[in-house]
Amino acid sequence: MSWRILIFLVTLNHLVFAQGFDPEPVLLQAGEEFNAGRYYGLPALLKPVIENSKTTNEQLVRAYLLLTQAYLILDDPAAAEDSYLKLLKADPEYVANPARDPIDVYYLSKKFTSTPIITPHIRAGFNTSVPRIIHELTVSGTAIDTRNVLKIGVQLGMGFDLNLTNKISICAEGNYANKAFKRNTAKGSNKYFGADNLSTVERQNWFDVPLYIKYSADSGKIRPFGYAGFAFNFLFSSRGNNWEFRNESSDGNVREATGPAEQLTYKRNFLNRSLVLGGGAKYKVGKNFLYADLRYMVGLSNLTREENIYYLKEGGFDPSVVKFAEVSDFFRLDNLSVSIGFIRPIYNPRKKSKSPFEFLKRKHTVPTDN
Repeated sequence: MSWRILIFLVTLNHLVFAQGFDPEPVLLQAGEEFNAGRYYGLPALLKPVIENSKTTNEQLVRAYLLLTQAYLILDDPAAAEDSYLKLLKADPEYVANPARDPIDVYYLSKKFTSTPIITPHIRAGFNTSVPRIIHELTVSGTAIDTRNVLKIGVQLGMGFDLNLTNKISICAEGNYANKAFKRNTAKGSNKYFGADNLSTVERQNWFDVPLYIKYSADSGKIRPFGYAGFAFNFLFSSRGNNWEFRNESSDGNVREATGPAEQLTYKRNFLNRSLVLGGGAKYKVGKNFLYADLRYMVGLSNLTREENIYYLKEGGFDPSVVKFAEVSDFFRLDNLSVSIGFIRPIYNPRKKSKSPFEFLKRKHTVPTDN
């Protein structure tokens, strides 16, 4: 160790125990020593920087990068790998770049990965639902034209991504969702018994389990993503609210009928299925992410239980069929949702092992100047 480093270490030892230790001058000195070819003294020189609690992650990366380069030059691959692994623990998203880093550091970096094996997230937001008629049923004997009025529901849930590569993940979620839809007789169209109007609101509670494959960008402050898959949808409860029937007779008399909320769960199928399509963007905040997501679930199942549409849960004819001249159509339910969420990647810096998904990984080549 040269006398210059010895004097600097004595001075540094005093600074470490004094108030206001600044790692920056030490890093600058270490850079000068490296450029001058004095590699052996770098571990001792950088030790106070690495061990000091005031050292930032960015400064730790610089310190470990210098040590990695020095150990490679000194032909100590084990120490070089240990230093690079500690670099990744300081900054799990550090990516060696041949345009910036020495080529031997770049090749060493290919032995390591920080990709989280599992990435959990939470989400919450709003949704609206649209029924799609499979087969219309009516007590009037004629087709009825109706229009859907958008109603707002809420959803919240959590999930996780099983990361196959930096960009491709298999994802699963569990979400509670309150969904609702309203149907009115369309103005100027075919109506109940020629002129009558009916307005109904149905509000439902669901537990949705989407399973999908996601592709997302793996760098940048803002990272877009998209996904597609399948969902199991469990309908736990359904209530008909705000029943309003307006009977308009040919003699000009108008009679109106309204009704309280009615339990409809027994008239609906519990297990349903849907396609899932969506996308959004993640915004990096430190090592975590905030994200926004837009999702459309295309209903595949008929929600109506045919054997129960005319009857009460306890048995017997349902009087609301006569009172409101209404029975449930066979229908599917689509759902559009907007959510915001939080992602906390569980980074795991490690040496790469052979993966059964190796074929999914894009081969990296070193760019050359032509």
